Amino acid sequence: DARLGMNDPKKIREVEAEIRAKPGLITPMTLMVLSIRLYDTGFRDEAVFWHYAAKDRMRTIAHVASGGISGAVVATRDFAATAGRTINGYAFCDFNKQRAARRAAFEWVRDNPYQAIFMERLPSRFTDRAAALQDVLAQIEDDLRKEAEYIGDPENRKAFQMARQENGANAKFCW
Repeated sequence: DARLGMNDPKKIREVEAEIRAKPGLITPMTLMVLSIRLYDTGFRDEAVFWHYAAKDRMRTIAHVASGGISGAVVATRDFAATAGRTINGYAFCDFNKQRAARRAAFEWVRDNPYQAIFMERLPSRFTDRAAALQDVLAQIEDDLRKEAEYIGDPENRKAFQMARQENGANAKFCW
């Protein structure tokens, strides 16, 4: 959507509302660009949500489809790597908000499956794409549990916070 290239926060939020209303065929790349643009226009909490949603949506199609999406995988991975440093830098200013955004993004992806997964023109190694989707969603949910356990451990949390202090992440992102 050309509006994502604009510097008008209202236009960016319009695109976000449209994506929420009709999410079925919105690509992970579009979600990643939305995340970046939301961050750029000051909607940092919303950016965190869409960043995680983009990554999870990409993971679902990458698991189910076996061909025809390599360019999308690379583009989404590159966006996530570049923007992720900043968006995660902000997200981890508040562990509880980060966990809530991470969970909400997963739930959105689970509740709004990427409909391209079910397109026959995209090859799949699975005969039952819906079951394959449920498998990858279970994997993502298990990863969320592991992340929560890791961050929930007081020693890990303390080490993580100390590293952020030392590398200046809190000063850079937590304003």
